[in-house]
Amino acid sequence: MKTTLLKTALIGALSLSALVSTSASAHSRWLLPSHTSLSGDKAHYVMIDASVSNEIFAPDKAFKPKQKGAAYDDSLIMALAPNGEPVSETIRAYYLQRKSSAAVSLKAQGTYHIAMTQTPLYMTFYKNAEGKRKRVFGKKADVNLPKDAKEIQTTKMISTVDTFVSRNGTSKPAQLGSGLELAGPTHPNDLFVGESAKFQLLQDGKPAGKGIEVMILKGDTRYRNERGEVKVTTDENGFFSTTWQEPGLYLIETSNKVKVDEAGVDAGRYALFTTLEVAPE
Repeated sequence: MKTTLLKTALIGALSLSALVSTSASAHSRWLLPSHTSLSGDKAHYVMIDASVSNEIFAPDKAFKPKQKGAAYDDSLIMALAPNGEPVSETIRAYYLQRKSSAAVSLKAQGTYHIAMTQTPLYMTFYKNAEGKRKRVFGKKADVNLPKDAKEIQTTKMISTVDTFVSRNGTSKPAQLGSGLELAGPTHPNDLFVGESAKFQLLQDGKPAGKGIEVMILKGDTRYRNERGEVKVTTDENGFFSTTWQEPGLYLIETSNKVKVDEAGVDAGRYALFTTLEVAPE
């Protein structure tokens, strides 16, 4: 059921600036929770903003609803409760031009895994008569290319954009089970300045493997002359570690090539954009 939710919900067309890349100058996708940890006897709501921007956590481009002209989308954001099941309430994400915004109800105790739901994005790359590299959305069999187009290749891209929120203590987060995602041993809502955190990168629920570069970037980049990203590399079991130098919100970003056995598709890539919060000492 989890995998079905991830693969069947449709996101409207994204601008070219939203293409997946781990380049420091590229636009990133992200979720921004109003809180990552809440407590109290009564159920809480957490607000989730979604956007695409180069200035991390500063909204720039919202995700358009799948229905043209609609003010909201009920299939943009999903959440897995602490028991691993999708929350039963509809999560309505409102389109606010520069960001999409939704409220998620936290009724159970433990950690919720909140993510965007996405179908694959297909892009076809080619070179024109002048030798310039171009791209269009869609498979090569479904798009109109210039007659002189050459070196034509279609890439299938699937992105995980997620975060974690805990109520009245933490629990082991449920896994999405497809694409790239983070797992423990460090809990994503138990991060403190000066402490080392160790995560495992999973690919379709299994260790992603060795040599994948992971970029760790603190938010509020508009207030720094240098973005200051930290780059680490996974070991043979997909593990990587980092020590937090400052409190705040961070974006964990990475991508990896994947094999694709699909007619009309030449290459595949997974990408991950995870928001985490680091508390003071």
